[in-house]
Amino acid sequence: MGLKGEMSRLAIEFKAGVFVANINARVRDKLWQRVKVKWNLDALMIFTTNNEQGYEVRKNGDPSRDIVDCEGVFLTHLYKDEK
Repeated sequence: MGLKGEMSRLAIEFKAGVFVANINARVRDKLWQRVKVKWNLDALMIFTTNNEQGYEVRKNGDPSRDIVDCEGVFLTHLYKDEK
């Protein structure tokens, strides 16, 4: 089964390539391993957790943006092309 087939079993495709789901931590971690190892995708995963912000961010690929933990607050850093 392909990426979209597997993802559609777990999540709703909100927009092309954007999936939304309410899954438990075990399924989330297994899914993340597939994203990183099997599919090798540029991906961003945001999920609720018990921390100061109430969510955590995981990133794979896409070096044009980076997620920075600034004293417990996640920020997105966009790299600009130096021309």
